[in-house]
Amino acid sequence: MNHRIHWRNAAVATFIIVALFLAVTAPFTSLPLSAQTAITVDPPTPAISVAPGGTNQTLITVTNNNIPGAVDRTFTLAFSNIPTGIQIAPSGSTFIAVGSSQQISVGAAVANTVAPGVYTIAGIITGTAAGQTNVTQSIFLQLTVTGATFTPTPTTTATPRPATVTPTRGPVCRDGFEDDNSPATAKVIDVDTSQERAICPAGDVDWLVFGGVEGKVYTIDVASQSPGLDLSLELFDANLNSIAFNDDFFNRTPGSPNPGDTRPRITIRIPADGRYYIRVRDVAGRGGVDFLYVIALLSGSYGPTPTLVTDVCLDLFEPDGLPEQARLITSNELQENRALCPDGDADWVTFFGKTGKRYIMYTDTRRYIGRTRVNQDTQAGADTVMVLTDRDGVSVIDINDDIPGGNSLDSQIEFIPEVDGFYFVQIKNVGDVGNQFIRYDLVLLLCLPGQTDCGRTTITGLPINPLTPVPTGTPDREFVLDQPTATPTNTATPVP
Repeated sequence: MNHRIHWRNAAVATFIIVALFLAVTAPFTSLPLSAQTAITVDPPTPAISVAPGGTNQTLITVTNNNIPGAVDRTFTLAFSNIPTGIQIAPSGSTFIAVGSSQQISVGAAVANTVAPGVYTIAGIITGTAAGQTNVTQSIFLQLTVTGATFTPTPTTTATPRPATVTPTRGPVCRDGFEDDNSPATAKVIDVDTSQERAICPAGDVDWLVFGGVEGKVYTIDVASQSPGLDLSLELFDANLNSIAFNDDFFNRTPGSPNPGDTRPRITIRIPADGRYYIRVRDVAGRGGVDFLYVIALLSGSYGPTPTLVTDVCLDLFEPDGLPEQARLITSNELQENRALCPDGDADWVTFFGKTGKRYIMYTDTRRYIGRTRVNQDTQAGADTVMVLTDRDGVSVIDINDDIPGGNSLDSQIEFIPEVDGFYFVQIKNVGDVGNQFIRYDLVLLLCLPGQTDCGRTTITGLPINPLTPVPTGTPDREFVLDQPTATPTNTATPVP
């Protein structure tokens, strides 16, 4: 009997020891990463300049952020949709511990046949670790192919061409203002005149220069552009500091905005006498002999147009005015306190969509309504428009102005991808109206399978009060912005 008890106790002890051993040696799986960014890339838009037939490289810094759920990972960089004649060679795998940074080199080789221009090439940085879900971050390589620098090797014997043979020539990419691809070669545009120009070849950039008078208001306007072009305007001072930018200007007819009008316009009061440079380019890098546009420089008066203060308009996500500058938003992330400022401002984000998953992205201005409600849950001046594009950042998939069935001027788009990839979303304000007070939150929801209450109109718990404390009580008097002037009082005058 005692032997049987002894063997039973031994079996129980052995079972406990084996269970503890398995628990200790089992692979550890950390909690999933939160919606914070797991990877930081600096710069997010690296640039390389290469002459046809040449090579060059640059370095980017990748940081494995120390956030909840982060682990040591091995990172690799890969590029897709690389144009013919261009080779991009990122370095191999790089191990980066949590909270550490490493540099990754990116090399580019360009064949002699590649046309000069600016090429935007999308890349994905992927971090992997055993037993962990991969983390990714997108980058956009700006590859500038400069003018040809190679010289053809002469033949030893010149062979005369038969008189009957006529040499063939390809399209000539000259509009009468070339070469004007840099500030140093910018061509003058006179006030109250217009010029017809061409964006040719693909990736072409045009630079113009004019003399500005301090305090005077100027309008730079693309009056017309050929189908297929989507131009942007950027204005620089004499030191090539960017002082104004616009992609699309919808409100050319006040009171009747046209979201389909992608012609840009800049109106600005010049801060000081001097030379000012205008850069014109297609946002998608397109171009050709038939890609024509007309640009005009118009002078105004010394009227009430306010001086542009750029810093007031910068939120934490700027610059994000172009698809290649789009900021990453992850599933179930809330990006707070975004601003639509100045007039014509556009905010771009990109997210990774998984085939068959259901995503809902929406804007939310309720937190910034202010002390007085004017029109239900709507912030004064805010009427966002959301545009969802395909992975090329150009092809439109869906557009929404106001949330369907909602009591709000916020916008919302529901999307189920048919192909895995990074998709792009643009947010603008109706009429291109913008100022530092028009703020909003941006949310990307990944809905659960079968979930029916997924969307902006069902979100509860978000604070709808202004971010700054509101004074209580009744104000003693109205605050007047104008300077006080001497005004006779109503004090009674003694009668003699």
